[in-house]
Amino acid sequence: MYPWCLKYRVRLMAFNSPLITGDRGITPADLIFACQVCAEEPLGGIGWVDKLRILSLNRNPAKFEALLKAFSGYALIHDWPKFWEQDGKKSGGDNGVPWPLAIVANLIASGIPEQRAWEMPECQAIWLNSVFAMRKGAELKIMTPEEEAFMASEAAAAASTSAKEKTD
Repeated sequence: MYPWCLKYRVRLMAFNSPLITGDRGITPADLIFACQVCAEEPLGGIGWVDKLRILSLNRNPAKFEALLKAFSGYALIHDWPKFWEQDGKKSGGDNGVPWPLAIVANLIASGIPEQRAWEMPECQAIWLNSVFAMRKGAELKIMTPEEEAFMASEAAAAASTSAKEKTD
């Protein structure tokens, strides 16, 4: 597979893939299809090899879960910038343009060649889009790694306190 990029996200959005939409449970067939899209394999009917893979994953839920986790790691969403919420301010909102297309358009307008904008790793595209938007005057506040770690430790402490209170 190639690096996860906006091109693959849009393709899977077009097929209403639950790996993107989250609107239904993910099946082994969904995962195999997503891998085919990301490997840029020709799409078509399910061959006998794919049928065997689907059967194998249906019979081995632990392996299926491990592969889902691996696909999630492949998408690198955990590497996206984390933004501070700003009181009283709205995000860009829904203007009818799918957000991946808005990011690609911003990258192209900022001088990135179109093919590169579609095919660079998605987390890189998100970071560049954020920096380009800040350069144009957008009021974005990105958390530092230290701030992210502090927020995670605070959330863990709150969860621990909540769990203790339930057992008492």
